[in-house]
Amino acid sequence: MAKERSKRSSLILWAAFAALLSQNLVVPVVSSASFEEQKNYYIPDPHTGTPPTGSSTPPSHATPSHGSSSHGSKPPANCGNPPTGGQHHTPTPASPSGGHSGGYYPHPPSTPTPTPTTPSTPTIVTPPTTPIIDPGTPTTPVTPTPSPPFTCDYWRTHPGLIWGLFGWWGTVGGAFGVASAPGLGSNMNLLQALSNQHTDGLGQLYREGTASLLNSMVDKRFTYSTSQVKNNFAAALSSDRAAASQAQLFKIANEGRLKPRA
Repeated sequence: MAKERSKRSSLILWAAFAALLSQNLVVPVVSSASFEEQKNYYIPDPHTGTPPTGSSTPPSHATPSHGSSSHGSKPPANCGNPPTGGQHHTPTPASPSGGHSGGYYPHPPSTPTPTPTTPSTPTIVTPPTTPIIDPGTPTTPVTPTPSPPFTCDYWRTHPGLIWGLFGWWGTVGGAFGVASAPGLGSNMNLLQALSNQHTDGLGQLYREGTASLLNSMVDKRFTYSTSQVKNNFAAALSSDRAAASQAQLFKIANEGRLKPRA
C-alpha cells in the first residue's frame, strides 16, 4: 500500500517536471522562429530606390540559452533556423519617425494666435491759418481844384459859385450896370446868360462877358479887372460886330491865353 502511494507521488512529480520542461522548450522555439522570419524578411525603405538583389546571409550568433540550466536541458535542434513548411509571416512595419511617406500623416502645426497691435494715434497737422490782410481804409481821391480863370462851360456847370457871388436873383443888367441890353434883354439871370445858344455876336458877348465878370471877381490876376469887364461889355452892345469882336477877347482871357495882370 505504501509502495503504491510512493509510485503515484513519483509519477506526479515526473509529469510536472515533463510539463515544465516541455513549456521551456516550446517558448524558445517559437521566439527563435519569429526572430529568423524577421531576420530574413527585408523591409524596403520608403526613402530609397530599388531594394538590393540577392539573398542576405544571416549573421552568425551564439546559441541562446533556453530555460533553466539547472535541469541540464539542451536547446532545440531548430534554434536559429527559419521554420519549414512554406509559411511566411509578414511583420507590420513600424511607422517612420520622420517624413510623410506611406499612410502616416503628422499632426498639422498649430496656428499661432495673432496678437493685435494697438494702432498709434495719428498726428493731426493743423493747417496754417489764412493771414488776414487789412486792405486799409481807402482814401477819397482828391480832385484837384482848377485854378481860375474858368471858361464859361465851367461856370455853367457850377451854379453854386454864381449864387455865392450874386445870389439867385442876380441879373445881367444889375451885374453889368446896364439898364437895357439889346438882343436877350437885361432881365435874364447870369446862369441863363452863360447857357444861351445864340451864335450871333450878342449871344457870344453874353456868354463870354458873364464868364469874364465872374473871373475878375475870384482871380486878382485876371487879365481884366471887374470895372474893365463892365465897361467893355457895355461898349460892345452898340453893334453885333463890336459884340462879336469883344466876345472873342473875353474868350481868350477866360481860357488863360492872355497875359495876366501884374
